[in-house]
Amino acid sequence: MPEFKSSSFSVNASHNVLVDFLSVPSNLLEILPADRIEDWKTEGENCSFKIRGLSRIALRLSEKQDEQVIYSSTSEKPFPFKLNIHMKNVGNNQSAFNANFDADVNSFMSMMLEKPLTAFLNSLGDSISKKYSGS
Repeated sequence: MPEFKSSSFSVNASHNVLVDFLSVPSNLLEILPADRIEDWKTEGENCSFKIRGLSRIALRLSEKQDEQVIYSSTSEKPFPFKLNIHMKNVGNNQSAFNANFDADVNSFMSMMLEKPLTAFLNSLGDSISKKYSGS
């Protein structure tokens, strides 16, 4: 399964704060690109939304660990995937994090998806960094 990775980001928050925030599906709306998200729905550990011009995405919180949050797709469309966010403390109330996207696609699709998915993951990282820049 191909894996796409974001850059590393640093924030003024403990990794526990990040895990608590990111493990609530309704909070994802705060970090997704607002200009591209339509028809947002959330219920319990699930959320779904449509990315403007693309298909509907349905996610379920599948794991919450001390330094990691994992969301899994609950639909085969557009393809099965996992969104993994890894965090660690790096100092006094500071954390580093990165995200990766494991997609169940063939090598041709992987080449087509690499640039947009990496940009998407970096956009999530930027949004999380902005959220905690004033902490």
